Amino acid sequence: MAVQPTRRERLRERTIADIKAAALDQIRESGAAGLSLRAVAGELGMSPAGLYRYYDSRDDLLTDLITDGFDAVARAVAGAASAEPGSALGDRLLAASLAYRHWALTHRQEFGLIYGDPVPGFTVSEPDRANQAAAGVGAAFLGLFAEAWEQGTLPVPAWADRVAAADPVLSTCKDRTGVDLPPGGVVVALGAWARLHGLVMLEVFGHFGAMMEDPEPLFVATLRAQLDQLGLPHAGSER
Repeated sequence: MAVQPTRRERLRERTIADIKAAALDQIRESGAAGLSLRAVAGELGMSPAGLYRYYDSRDDLLTDLITDGFDAVARAVAGAASAEPGSALGDRLLAASLAYRHWALTHRQEFGLIYGDPVPGFTVSEPDRANQAAAGVGAAFLGLFAEAWEQGTLPVPAWADRVAAADPVLSTCKDRTGVDLPPGGVVVALGAWARLHGLVMLEVFGHFGAMMEDPEPLFVATLRAQLDQLGLPHAGSER
């Protein structure tokens, strides 16, 4: 039988949630570099000393927000990928990519916090926890490529194996993400993710400018073309 949290524990969890919500509001208004614990405390009607009972420093609060951000992205991607388990892998990968884009566009400041420029003066206070959360996003995408590999439908070209052989870190992917994919397959997956991430970055930070009104058709068409290159069938393919 699960142990129920005490009233004191529930109140602490609620207060922490309120602190993080107020911090995100401040980040949306003035950016992560302007985050102030004193201002967050004032927004909640707390004294600065009272807030320090929950967070020792701005770095601790930012680390919590970054970890939450990675966790939220991973949930969105994994949820979209598993929404229709009987669908073709290509369609599930496209759904996961669209979920990634949607989360980024609806959480622009949070996306910038986890993938944008480093916050001046910030040092991650719990690097292992933050890295594990970041790996969760990778695992959500890599799992689909691992399925394709297991089914024998993911080609790993010679160039990908050469890149993998030159970078020993790639061989540790399974240890960090829990996904069993050969290093060459990880290279292929990283290349695919870099393309979709690059398109999302351009859109989130407004770099498409006046060139197009709605980048979504470009995003979808580019990913469908990539699925064709990878040999992963999808609803829009001719396979």
